[in-house]
Parts: sequence; structure tokens; C-alpha cells
Amino acid sequence: MKLLDKFALQLYSVRDATETDFVGTLRKVGCNGIGYTGVEFAGFGGLSADEMKTVLAENKLTAIGSHTPIERLIDAVDEEIAYHKVIGAEYIVCPYSEIKTKADTIALAKTLTPIAEKIAASGLKFGYHNHDHEFVVDAGEYLLDILLDNLPDSTVLELDYFWSEYAGVDSIAYMEKQKNRLELFHVKQIDSNKNNVELDSGLIDFNDIIRKAQSLGVRHFILEQEKYAVSSMVSVENAMRYISSLEK
Repeated sequence: MKLLDKFALQLYSVRDATETDFVGTLRKVGCNGIGYTGVEFAGFGGLSADEMKTVLAENKLTAIGSHTPIERLIDAVDEEIAYHKVIGAEYIVCPYSEIKTKADTIALAKTLTPIAEKIAASGLKFGYHNHDHEFVVDAGEYLLDILLDNLPDSTVLELDYFWSEYAGVDSIAYMEKQKNRLELFHVKQIDSNKNNVELDSGLIDFNDIIRKAQSLGVRHFILEQEKYAVSSMVSVENAMRYISSLEK
């Protein structure tokens, strides 16, 4: 029996392909192609929400959510909520922010709080995705902890395991610390030189890590691949083959 029955793809991983043919790329990665069961968006390729809903259904893809830039969250969160609800997505995730100090982080939380509250009131979930700089320590705390502590309790964490490892954090301990918020997990491999590499060729034993994440209540596992040994499409196909080989 497979360790993961469902495995999603962050479409930033195949950004070169979606820029050329968004719909065709969804067909290639979906259940009738490579076999991904869900997608996390990083833009919608100019498709209307109704068009996207149809394409997803045709390819048996679940819309997990999206990475929505902070500028878009500030300026057009109502439009984003409406789009997400039509396509059946559950999460709207802030993918990046420039924070360097505790003061920066508290100011960001004040900006994001009404946005998070509006998203939660709509029935969707607001999340935050980390890089390495959120693990800078200020006043004895990670910036990421400061941010989450100052956001509504409904805010979820999308842990990017590559970046927590890149930052030198005890990632397992951090997952346990934030288990009440941890619902989304970016599956991304790292090597000894801190490069993003193919899932089957780095330091992280995802068999063990996925089991741990499952035990802590992670709901969605999502591949995000930034660099490729050959090409983006070959890379995400290899990743699916690797994940499919893991057994319970």
C-alpha cells in the first residue's frame, strides 16, 4: 500500500511549461498523465474561475489552494476568495514576505490579520509558507514563531522542509512545536551543498519524514521543485515515481 494516496504539485515547479501552455500542463500532470491528484497554484494562467473549474474536473485534479503574493492579498483579497471558492480550493497562502526583525514581523502580522480573518470568515483557510529567513532569531524567538503568534489562531503553516533544513533548524522538533497549525507540507529535497535536488538524490529520508508529518496531522503533501537535473516536467514525473514507491 502506498504511503501517500494523494500527492499534489505546486505549479511553480513547472512554471516554464505553464507559461507556454497552462491547460496542457494541467493535463500532463493530472490523473490521466503523470498522476498528481492535486495542484497548488502560483497564478491562474489567465483562465476564469469557471474555466479553471472545468479543466480541473476533466483532469481529476483537486485545487488545494494557491500561493498568492502579499500585494494581491492586500489589494484584491475579495477577488481571490471568490475565485478560490469557485474552483473548490481550500487554502490561500502567503508565499513570501520581507521580514528581518521582530518589529518587521509584528508589523506584517498587523497587515495580514484582517486579511486572514476575512479569508477565515469566507470558509477558506489562510496560510503562511516559510523560507529560511523566517528562522532568524530575534529576542530569543524565530521570526516565524513571532509571526504565527501574532496572527489569528485559524492561520495554518505550510512548512517548506527544504528551507527549514537550509536554515539549520531541527525540523522535526519544529513540526512538533507547530503541530496545531501544520496542515500543508512542501516536499522538497536538499543536498549537502544546500541545493534543491531530485527527491531521490538528497539527504532527506522522506519515507520517515512523511510518516512523521502524517502523525502530526498534515493534510496535504505538495511537491515544490525549483531546480531540475533535466527539465521541469521530467523532474516532477521522477518525483511522482519516487513518492509512489514509498510504502506504508
